[in-house]
Amino acid sequence: MTCEWPVDRGCFDDLPPGPDDQGYDEATYTAALADQSMAEDTAVMVLNHLTAGIYGLCPAVVRPCPTGGPPNGMRPWTQTLLWWDGAHWFNAGCGCVGRCRLDGPGVVHLPGPVATVDVVTLGTTVLDDSDYTVEGDRLYRRGGKAWPSQDRGRPLGEQGTWSVEYTRGRPCPAGTAKMVGLLAQEFISACRGGACRLPASVVQVTRSGVTHTFDATKMLANGKVGIPEIDLWLNALNPYHLLAPPSVI
Repeated sequence: MTCEWPVDRGCFDDLPPGPDDQGYDEATYTAALADQSMAEDTAVMVLNHLTAGIYGLCPAVVRPCPTGGPPNGMRPWTQTLLWWDGAHWFNAGCGCVGRCRLDGPGVVHLPGPVATVDVVTLGTTVLDDSDYTVEGDRLYRRGGKAWPSQDRGRPLGEQGTWSVEYTRGRPCPAGTAKMVGLLAQEFISACRGGACRLPASVVQVTRSGVTHTFDATKMLANGKVGIPEIDLWLNALNPYHLLAPPSVI
C-alpha cells in the first residue's frame, strides 16, 4: 500500500539536462531520476518505520460485513470486514482495536484512523455525501437506514456487494517534507560515491568500479539515522523508539 509523505526537493543535487535542455543525454538523465526516486522511497520507508508507522495518508478500500442486529440499538452487535491491501482481500475482523462493539445496523467501523471517506458504493450506486457521515472511525448511514449485508461470493460492483473507499492515517507533522528531503539527498550522495553524512556503518563505498551501496536496515535497528537534525526531529515524535503504534487488547 502506498502512503503519501511530502518531500522537499530543495536540497537535492541538480538533475542533469532534461529532454528540453541542451546537452540532454537520456541514459544519464534517466539514471539520475531513478536514483532520486529510489532515495525518496527509501527515506520515506526509514522515517515511517522510525516514527512507528503512525504518519502518512494511505488510500484504503474495505468491504464491511455487518452481521446484523436490532435497529433500536438495544443490544451490542459485532461486524467483520474485508480489507484490501493493494493486491489481495483478506478478513480484517471487525476493524476495531480491541473488542468491537457497535450499537446498531446503521453504523460500521473502519480500520482507522480515518482521515476522509471518499466514496461509498452500494453495488453500482455511488452514495451522495449527504447519505452518510463519519464520526472518528465510525461510518453512520443517515435517515435511519441500515447498511446492507455483504455477499463475499461476488466481486465488487455486483448485486449484494458494497465498499468504502477512504483515506486512512494521520497527516505528517511539521518538518516532515524537509526531513525526507535531507535524508533522501544523503542516500543519493551515497549511491554516487560522494561525500555524505550517513554513518560509516550504513554506507559501503568502493571507488574502483564497484557499485556504492548502503544498508538502511542498520538505521532501523538503531532507531536513528545519525544525522543530528533528523534524529532530533525523530526523538521529538518517537522518544521511546516504538516500532509500532500502541494498541489496546
